[in-house]
Amino acid sequence: MHELLRYQLKKIGYREGELTELQLKKLFHVVSKAYHTADENRKLWEDMLEISSKGMQVLYKTLKDNSRNKLAYSEEKYNRLISNLQPYYFFYTKNADGKFISVSESVKEMLGYTHDEFIEHCSDIFMNEIALDSSKRFIRPKDGRPYELKIQHKNGSMRYLELTEFPILNTEGKIESIEGILRDVTDQVKTRKKISDMLHFDALTGISNRLHLEILMEKMLFDNYSKENRFALLFLDLDHFKHINDTLGHDIGDNLLQLIAEGVAQSLREDDIFARVGGDEFIIILNDLKSINLTLAIHRIMELVRRPWMVRNYELRISASMGIALYPDDGTNSIDLMKNADIAMYQSKNLGRDNFTFFKEEFNVSVHTEMKLIQDMSSALDKKEFLLYFQPKVLLSTNEIVSSEALIRWDHPELGLILPDKFIILAENTGFILKLGRWIIEEACQAIVRFNKVDSHKKLKLAVNISIRQFQHENMYHILEKAIEDAGLDGNQLQIELTESIMMENNREMAYKLKQIKSLNIGIALDDFGTGYSTLSYLDKLSIDALKIDKAFVDAIPKDGTQNILLDTIIAMGKTLHMSVIAEGVEHEYQRQYLLKKGCDVYQGYLFSKPLSEQEYIHCIQI
Repeated sequence: MHELLRYQLKKIGYREGELTELQLKKLFHVVSKAYHTADENRKLWEDMLEISSKGMQVLYKTLKDNSRNKLAYSEEKYNRLISNLQPYYFFYTKNADGKFISVSESVKEMLGYTHDEFIEHCSDIFMNEIALDSSKRFIRPKDGRPYELKIQHKNGSMRYLELTEFPILNTEGKIESIEGILRDVTDQVKTRKKISDMLHFDALTGISNRLHLEILMEKMLFDNYSKENRFALLFLDLDHFKHINDTLGHDIGDNLLQLIAEGVAQSLREDDIFARVGGDEFIIILNDLKSINLTLAIHRIMELVRRPWMVRNYELRISASMGIALYPDDGTNSIDLMKNADIAMYQSKNLGRDNFTFFKEEFNVSVHTEMKLIQDMSSALDKKEFLLYFQPKVLLSTNEIVSSEALIRWDHPELGLILPDKFIILAENTGFILKLGRWIIEEACQAIVRFNKVDSHKKLKLAVNISIRQFQHENMYHILEKAIEDAGLDGNQLQIELTESIMMENNREMAYKLKQIKSLNIGIALDDFGTGYSTLSYLDKLSIDALKIDKAFVDAIPKDGTQNILLDTIIAMGKTLHMSVIAEGVEHEYQRQYLLKKGCDVYQGYLFSKPLSEQEYIHCIQI
């Protein structure tokens, strides 16, 4: 029996084996009701399906209309974007062999070429820029990122484009075509170049700066290491360039630097390197020494610098000191080569400037000695290692000592007695000269006190040397005033000696300072006269008491007594200006006789006495 029928019979109380008339009626009633219920449910589902169908049709139509509108809007937006980008971008398509299939019309606005002109004139550039794989099909360079290429505009100007390419693959994964987009990046490239130039080139002269020099040297060192090529590094420093800046102004000095840099640059080969590494310091690298005569090349550069330079109606003459280091003999890296060339350059300056010197290993020993002196110098005063020696100044007419010059010595515990030519320049360069100079003045005043105790009647004078740097950075009036007051001296026993280079400073300011010092009754002498830069127009305006004739003029006195016009002129000049004239470096009797004959007042030198220790000098003045 069907389960549904069994279920219905059970609902009317039927027990298996019998079916009464009443139960039969109930069965018909239940079955009929079940049919009606099924009909109602089916009608309900049909109505629901009809409603759903109509709703889906409306929804589909709405979605279809919206999609069509959005697509049209997107297409319009895309076309508007492409139109706006035309001045800055153009697009192209190439086949798998790299030949152009189509190019957007915007190429004319960007590069001036029509579609056909571009394909005719520019296709080869794009084919050369793109790498080929083993199957000779064009692929994107490297990892597919954008890259730049240079192309000529139809008007002749150069444009820089940024290129991006996308391969279009078929179902088999092979390249079917290539889509490309190009963007004009000319302005960005020019901006990058300006920034690069600012970083790598000297703003004043336009040649390489120190940073660019280091980059070029590293590349050269790598290339030469591979090729075993030799090159020379020249360290060039202009002599007395500061004097030009100080007297004529920095604008004149800058123009001179520009002219020299331009002249030297034109004399060099394309593979050589030229850089400015300091105010008046230059590096020249002469590459491939096998192809040039190095000595002739150096002489040519030196002569070029020496030639007269016209700057704003000034005819300027200048020289250079040069140091040369050779690769690989004097160094295999940029630091050692530049250091050794610098050391050789300073050797050129020590030898009198206006020359060149090749680096030698013994120069390094000298540098290490100088470094030790610099390190020891700061504590040498506290340890009382400095002391004064005294060279007598003698009247030519009587050979009587009238004064002396205080000369500093350094009694170094390891190196022994060191003369000033070994450490004064170091003191100048490090600024220690200011502290040392104050000590010399104070110690000289105390020495005068001790000399007065030996002979209170003579009141011998003592001269001290004052460096130009002391005058620039110290209040010399106050320092001298305090020193003579602390010693209880009259200023007329103290004399200061200044070199002629002091005349290169502000003359009005210098005249005022000297006038102040003169008010202390202190004597003022102009040292090494005739070798510096002073002029007659300044001599009678400054508070100068004495002229010291440089040793070079004394050495030039002829043994046969014939006339020395320059020396005679200096002596006559001093007499005319009512100044005492002192000759230094007198070593021979014929020199003393000539000076006496010409009217020189005082001399000093080995003919009478070398510089003496304090006890030796005291003994000398007691005789």
